[in-house]
Amino acid sequence: MSTPQSTLDSVPEPRSTGPMVAALLAVPCGEFALLLADKIANRSKAMETLVYGTGKWIPGATGSGPGGAIGPYSGKETIALAVWLLSWAALHAFLRHSSPSITRSMRIFLIATILITVNFIDPVADVTFAFVNWFPK
Repeated sequence: MSTPQSTLDSVPEPRSTGPMVAALLAVPCGEFALLLADKIANRSKAMETLVYGTGKWIPGATGSGPGGAIGPYSGKETIALAVWLLSWAALHAFLRHSSPSITRSMRIFLIATILITVNFIDPVADVTFAFVNWFPK
C-alpha cells in the first residue's frame, strides 16, 4: 500500500518581499524630490532656470500650444523621475534578498506620502523647508 504524497512537498518557498517593498518606498523618495525641487525653484529665478533646464526635453516644456507651456514644472518632473528611478534601483539592490514586513512598509509609505502631500501647502512648507532660505536669491 502506498502512502499519499504530503502536500507540504508541493508548497513553494515564500518569495522575498524586498523587491516589492523597494518599489513601494521609492515612490515617497520621488515625491520628496518633487517637493524639494519645487521649493528650491521657487526660491530664485536662477534656481528656477536651472531646474527648468533639466526638463526642456519633455514635449510641451517650451513654446505655446493649446494648453500653453509646462514651463519649470517639466524640470521638477525630471528631477522627481530621476530620484524615483535611482532610489528604486538602490532600494532593490539593498532589499533584493530580504523580506521586510509588508505591513510596516505600507505604514511608512502612507505616512510619508501624507506628510509630503501636506507639505505642498505653502504655509506648512514654509516652516518645514526654512532651510531653503539659505539658497541665494
